[in-house]
Amino acid sequence: MNSSNQLSPFSVQDNDAVPINLVTSLTLSGKFIYVSKSITNFLGFTQEELFGTSLKELIHLEDMFLVESSFFEQKQLESLVFRIKTKKYGFIWIAATIRFIYGKDDQICDEVLMTMSKINETPELESEREKDYIYPSVFNSPLIDMAPVSVIITSSGKINYLNRYAKELLGVSNLSDLKGISLLQFIHKDYHSVISKGIYLLSKGHNFGLSEQRWIKKNGEIIDVELKAVPISIEEQKIEYFVVNNISSKKKFQRVLQNSRERYQKIIHNSIDAIAVIYNDTWMFINDSGVKMFDADSYTELLGLNIYTFLDPKYHKQTKDMINYVMKENREHTITKQSWSTLKGKQIYTEFVCIPATFIDKPAVQVIIRDITDRKNAEDLMVKSEKLSIAGQLAAGIAHEIRNPLTSIKGFLQLIQTTSVANNNYFQIIFSELNRVELILSELLVLAKPTEDTFRQVDVREILKDVVTLLDTQAILQNIQIHLEIPSVETFIICDENQIKQVFVNLIKNSIEAMQNGGNLYIHICFCDEKVVLKFKDDGCGIPETILDRIGEPFYTTKEKGTGLGLMVSYKIIENHNGMISVRSKMNEGTTFKLVLPRAELTKKEQDK
Repeated sequence: MNSSNQLSPFSVQDNDAVPINLVTSLTLSGKFIYVSKSITNFLGFTQEELFGTSLKELIHLEDMFLVESSFFEQKQLESLVFRIKTKKYGFIWIAATIRFIYGKDDQICDEVLMTMSKINETPELESEREKDYIYPSVFNSPLIDMAPVSVIITSSGKINYLNRYAKELLGVSNLSDLKGISLLQFIHKDYHSVISKGIYLLSKGHNFGLSEQRWIKKNGEIIDVELKAVPISIEEQKIEYFVVNNISSKKKFQRVLQNSRERYQKIIHNSIDAIAVIYNDTWMFINDSGVKMFDADSYTELLGLNIYTFLDPKYHKQTKDMINYVMKENREHTITKQSWSTLKGKQIYTEFVCIPATFIDKPAVQVIIRDITDRKNAEDLMVKSEKLSIAGQLAAGIAHEIRNPLTSIKGFLQLIQTTSVANNNYFQIIFSELNRVELILSELLVLAKPTEDTFRQVDVREILKDVVTLLDTQAILQNIQIHLEIPSVETFIICDENQIKQVFVNLIKNSIEAMQNGGNLYIHICFCDEKVVLKFKDDGCGIPETILDRIGEPFYTTKEKGTGLGLMVSYKIIENHNGMISVRSKMNEGTTFKLVLPRAELTKKEQDK
């Protein structure tokens, strides 16, 4: 017998019913990696549709356990009989053989070769073979009657013999009651077609592969069975020899497992946390939440990618040690925190739990990743708010405790200066430092004093023009051009005019101080939805990226003579106006501050009315 016959689902003994072999190659997990052209013609799917698709997506649910068991246990069965989905005709019955291809060490299965054959259509059974054939001399043997499996002998589908277990299986007591009865009477109608085709193939000398079906006992009870059949010739008569096992308990357990697996899959796919499987440092599975978290359009964009491509480099060693620990100790690891970059370059912060798992029977890890970016931002905001609160409390005490003696000190120094010409340079330094202390106190007082309800509708263009006029002379002296781009229409906001003016002064002065060698300051006003957007862009030295997140913190500054309070006060003012302030900067190219404020609903004309 040549290799093609060995791979055939039926032991071909004549040419009348030789099925066409349909060859495909799969991974051990059941995904198509090769399909012959005959497969695509037979199933109606293109190669592109089949590549990467799992075989179990095409198998009838009731036959799933039969096929999955063969893959899991790596059984080299002669043949399986099950239903497979076609694009045009729905589910059809096929017979298939499975061969496992092993690697060099003969332990790890690299590939699964499956050869499928369609079970041919069944012609009408020949009337001359519809006789009853009883072979008592052969089948009344205790060896068959006491066999620990159900044995059924038929001739052209008519029952000839049942051993004792077969009688129990079908719920009958006397074989004589079944004489001449078709086996189909005990088979569920959904399986009549495949049994009829199988009997026809048996009559042509072909074996009928392992199949799972539903049969009906004499009392009407439906049972699940597993059967296999071979042709036998006795006294020059061809008969069908069926071996049948009751697998109702196994199928019930299978359904419990299937339901449990489906519930688990629903939990995985509907989890708000990202759940993934990592094998050899690559993503092998990730749920929908993970796809969304990493800004991917589908999970295929992530599968096969190295996890360290996304992970912040400072967490690489920590994560490698954690995965090695989980795989070595086979126990979960405590929660850790990390930061990642998404496919769109956005930075996210996560909590990460790692537990042991397997991938195709090989050690792997399953991870649960929770996005805590919003929580971290809220915590950072809370820390800033606490700092502002502390700074405000300190400001009240510092301002009152220091300002009065400071005024006295300055007064006496001025008096001494008028009577002493010597050491005038020292006096200038002293007064310069005292003025700096007064500046700090002034900014602290702004932070400390309570906000008054002096909000009114103001055209932000007019405020900005006044501030630019005030600071334009200072800018010109430092060879800086201020370019003001404002809309022609009224741009009203509800604000405290003095506070907003202070924000503009702080931002423009910072830009001027950042351009020691001259440059340009561009100020632009525009609308976005119901918001007024103001941008201040300079050509200054820029702010290092590592400290951008700290801009606005009290007492934190990059300027030699700065206090860090100006921007902190500006941030607080914009926040109190239900607005938002953000900053972008690049070293040696400049900085852009962006203010977003709510636009007033009423126009000035309506207000005057």
